[in-house]
Amino acid sequence: MGIISIVPRLLYSSLMAGILVALITFVRRMFKSRLGARWQYLVWFFLILKLLIPYAPESSLSIFNIFNKITLQILAGNYFDAHGTDGLGPDEEGKSVATAEGNFSNDYSLSVNRDITYSSNAVLFSVWVFGVLGVFGYTVFVSFRVLSIVQETVPIKDRRILNLFEECKRLTNIKTNCVLVESPAIRSPMLVGAIRPHILLPAGITADVSMMALKFALLHELAHIKQKDLYVNLILCFLQAIHWFNPLVWYAFRLIRQDMELACDARVLSILEPHEYKGYGAAIIYFLERYSNPPYTMTGMIGGKTRIKERLTKIAHYKKETPKGVMARVLLFLLIGCLVLTDSKEISGLPSAGRAPDLQPDVSYEDLSNYFHPFRGSFVCLDLARGHYGMYNAENSQRRVSPDSTYKIISSLVGLETGALPGENTEFKWDGTVYPFESWNKNQTLHSAMADSVSWFFQKIDSVVGKQRIGEYLKLIGYGNQDLSAGIKDFWLESSLKISPMEQVSVLKKLYTYDMPFSRANIDTIKKTLKLSEQDGVILSGKTGTGIVNGRGINGWFVGYVENRGKVFIFSANIRGKEGVDGSKARDITISILKDKRIL
Repeated sequence: MGIISIVPRLLYSSLMAGILVALITFVRRMFKSRLGARWQYLVWFFLILKLLIPYAPESSLSIFNIFNKITLQILAGNYFDAHGTDGLGPDEEGKSVATAEGNFSNDYSLSVNRDITYSSNAVLFSVWVFGVLGVFGYTVFVSFRVLSIVQETVPIKDRRILNLFEECKRLTNIKTNCVLVESPAIRSPMLVGAIRPHILLPAGITADVSMMALKFALLHELAHIKQKDLYVNLILCFLQAIHWFNPLVWYAFRLIRQDMELACDARVLSILEPHEYKGYGAAIIYFLERYSNPPYTMTGMIGGKTRIKERLTKIAHYKKETPKGVMARVLLFLLIGCLVLTDSKEISGLPSAGRAPDLQPDVSYEDLSNYFHPFRGSFVCLDLARGHYGMYNAENSQRRVSPDSTYKIISSLVGLETGALPGENTEFKWDGTVYPFESWNKNQTLHSAMADSVSWFFQKIDSVVGKQRIGEYLKLIGYGNQDLSAGIKDFWLESSLKISPMEQVSVLKKLYTYDMPFSRANIDTIKKTLKLSEQDGVILSGKTGTGIVNGRGINGWFVGYVENRGKVFIFSANIRGKEGVDGSKARDITISILKDKRIL
């Protein structure tokens, strides 16, 4: 998918940001009287961190666990419909090639459509890029305007103002080399320049304001420097460009800039004496009367006319923080951090991907890359008697992807157990829908449907069983992420249900050892349908699976087990790629590996 894969990741990140904006807004309103202005500002840094670092450790405490049952995959294009003859995949006839080892089942699969992430991603990506360039372009334009104003400023020479400035720097404990200048182009004191801060005063300000009011203005601008607000503004500009399409992000950033001013007020008031609070509020009102909107890359004492009543109210009722109050707010922040700076157990990174929980079996790692070239592959093989796992590519072996047709093993078991499939010889009537594979266009039994991977047969079973009961069985089995949110028809076709190669081996181990909530007779029936070949006392059983999206084969499985003279080896192989991937290739790779290991 290349750089176009940015789109679903960006949509996911922006959706999580929207949820976080709503949560922070709720927290601010709930604890408004207890948070205080500075903490009310700091709480927004959770949102900034979440946007800057969209991936975080998974935790059961994450607030996003609440939303893990929402079909977030809509944004990643996981609603699919079976497609027609253009879904034959990489093989012209859509049919795998039998080998000398036996009469293998046919690896038939239909394509599914992923409109957002494939068909429309190029358009969406282009629109997003134009939006980013537009917002960045405006930011650069404003920055040049600010630079031109700074270049036309002149240094302050009035010794009284310079002495006052040094006193204010001492009160705020500012060590930064900031410059005090005046400009006829502005009407209110403001701060510009993140690397070398410049405090701009209106030309001739001493003729209009008292030294006390000027002191308050300087303290406010120095408070911005102390809080690193100019750097925060730069980060906000960057994130606003990246997420320009999300109105909640724009709304949140407007609130952040307003809370930034409230936090500066609180910082200044913490320096002043109580009898000076009223004078500070009066200075804000005075400068408000002279106020003209500055560019958003600047910070000014007024910070805009909105919420001025709230600022004056907070000034009037300001009380310095107590150690007990600070401790309570720190604990609240730690709790909020645990909730919002972690990811859901089921939603990690891109919603269509996921990682299975870490297992700690007896495992040895080996390099099998020469078998898998040019695909991204993984291979897991369990020696059942020893309990030892051989593994290639540990990361991908734990990575959950769609099971595709390998899920049909479970569908068959559930169908037999519930009676949705009365017996292995029960014949399901073909409804007349013409498929590109001739073997699909006729009545089917379990054996014929498994041999030719007839998807409509298993979809019919699932429809009779129902989503709820299937979900219950998947939970009992421990099958992948157990997510059926994409719908009863398509959840296993490159959609919401995901399972890792390691989990496939675990499921097959339970199948082989009868450690499943199914009758022994039904498990034996499925084992019989999975048998592919028998030669010199060595039996190979397995099932392929192919994932085809918009005509491109991107996912290939071969899972199963080998019974070799009393020894049992359970395996799972998966290959991924941009195209040309299918289950038959995964099977051929697996057979080569098993032969070289003298298992097959």
